[in-house]
Amino acid sequence: MDAIILAGGKGTRLQSVVSDVPKPLAPVNNRPFLDIIFNFLNKCNYIDNVIIAAGYMADKIIKEYQNRREYSFSILFSVEDELLGTGGAIKRAMQFSQSEDFIVLNGDSYIELNLGAFIQTHLKNNKVMTIVLKEVENANRYGRVTLDDNNRIIYFEEKNPEPSKGYINAGVYLIKRELFEKIEENEAISLERDLLPGFIKDNDVYGYLCEGKFIDIGIPETYIISSQFFETEA
Repeated sequence: MDAIILAGGKGTRLQSVVSDVPKPLAPVNNRPFLDIIFNFLNKCNYIDNVIIAAGYMADKIIKEYQNRREYSFSILFSVEDELLGTGGAIKRAMQFSQSEDFIVLNGDSYIELNLGAFIQTHLKNNKVMTIVLKEVENANRYGRVTLDDNNRIIYFEEKNPEPSKGYINAGVYLIKRELFEKIEENEAISLERDLLPGFIKDNDVYGYLCEGKFIDIGIPETYIISSQFFETEA
């Protein structure tokens, strides 16, 4: 099975504190944030290839990882000349993979997750998409995910200014290849805004509930605390 890391965005909100490298290379405890994601994937025996979907400052990501050999998987690069959004980036990166099911991870977030158990659950249930969900005290920044009694996702609520508890999308997906077959090559499209509502309406998309620690480094407030968050991480 292969994994795609979404690492192509400009990270505009973070540029006030990190401007010389793309967001996935933002230093956390003297190493690029992507190293943390790679170490997480390296603990799982299911991963054959990791495809970095790069765009903004792609040359710096390639320079950092093109000669790295310490992982159990191969590292490949899918480079966008023009940013395609998260959905377009996935479609482009798929050309480097033959996997019928593949993992997609945001390149700016991390959740403490038993990846092997997540993969086994997805394959056993044979669903077109499974998304890792995390319950947080304040879901307003991310948008709330609504589930039915069987953990089928039925609705993604838009971001709400009123703080409230709820499940959020933790940025880790397992996706069947067939789900992206009708997406046009090189089409700029967002997975979250453009594709997920239709996927949820027309297919069985399930949530995988995870209680592990979660962080995203997409804004200065969370990036600043990331060093402390990862003090105990490998």
